Amino acid sequence: MLRNRNTPMFNQQGYSTIVMVMLLMLFGSLMLKGQSEQLLVQVKIYADERRYFRAYHQALSSLSWALSQRWAGLSSEWQCRKIENHHLSSCIRQLNDDGDILVRGEGTMGNNQPPLVLFQLAGRFDTLPFSEGIRLQPFPYRRIDFCPLKAPAECSP
Repeated sequence: MLRNRNTPMFNQQGYSTIVMVMLLMLFGSLMLKGQSEQLLVQVKIYADERRYFRAYHQALSSLSWALSQRWAGLSSEWQCRKIENHHLSSCIRQLNDDGDILVRGEGTMGNNQPPLVLFQLAGRFDTLPFSEGIRLQPFPYRRIDFCPLKAPAECSP
């Protein structure tokens, strides 16, 4: 007995193709969603790294700016200066009677995070008369990213 092509058996053969296409679309959309989430994580990591490097270089600039300034005098208390339009913030403090000076430079991280702080040990550059202010001479290889003072409260002005 020959069957007519209009019978229900021949009409149902197209449904398996539609089901396979729908399954492929489902798996494809799940893969795209996963890749989208991974991309968002990578974008956040990139943004955090960018903020860190910007703050780090801003702190380096603050240290360099502080070393180029003439300071009024030295004491065991912090003396600070800021330039708002360039976002530079530097402080100095005398560490001991030998003339060692701690220079502190800040870089802003943003997003209500604490600033990134770098420290540089320096000495007094004695070629200038005292009336013109004190110039600082950085010690080579003495830049650090932690406070060398014993008490953490002494590390911030």
